[in-house]
Amino acid sequence: MRMPADTSAKTPVFTNKHSMKRIHSLIVATALGLVCFHTFAQKVQSQSQGLCASNEEPVFSCKLQGSNSKTASLCTSPASAQGERSFRYRFGRPSKIELEYPAAGHGGDAFSRTLLHFAGSTGGYAFSFTNENYKYILYWIAGTGFERSGLLVQREGQIRADRDLHCKPSASMATKNHDLWEATSNWRVDADLDAHNLPSTD
Repeated sequence: MRMPADTSAKTPVFTNKHSMKRIHSLIVATALGLVCFHTFAQKVQSQSQGLCASNEEPVFSCKLQGSNSKTASLCTSPASAQGERSFRYRFGRPSKIELEYPAAGHGGDAFSRTLLHFAGSTGGYAFSFTNENYKYILYWIAGTGFERSGLLVQREGQIRADRDLHCKPSASMATKNHDLWEATSNWRVDADLDAHNLPSTD
């Protein structure tokens, strides 16, 4: 009878130093990959949420142009059993919120939503509120081959805006939730924006 060939010399030995080092490298690489994936997932979630909490939904949010990379977000809580929501505006960075409005209450009566009308096929909308003698206007406008969004800051009683901070390209988002959009349609209209559209900084 022919005996099978001795293959023991070809069998890998995982207890030698070279194999153990390779296994250790694979474990470290896998761990680093998981850390990088987790960090990337957190970054994507942070960008999509803006300055809204994890249990909130952005109504409108955008990262503003400039070296400061600050964000302006209008957020809402989930609807209660009665269909009521709380709304908050936040400005700053995730690590440092510079302005949160309103500080208390559900916020639904603190904001305005106004449709914007311009010449031709250009139009849009604006969410606005007034705090400490300044009006803050989150806006989005679009037309043929044209789109712009941003944050205007206007002192009460003035015709022109003090600041017009544009959103970074492809760094703004608005809700696609029909029920949420309908909820904001019940907000009052800003009479000045309705009559004169957005203020200029010129």
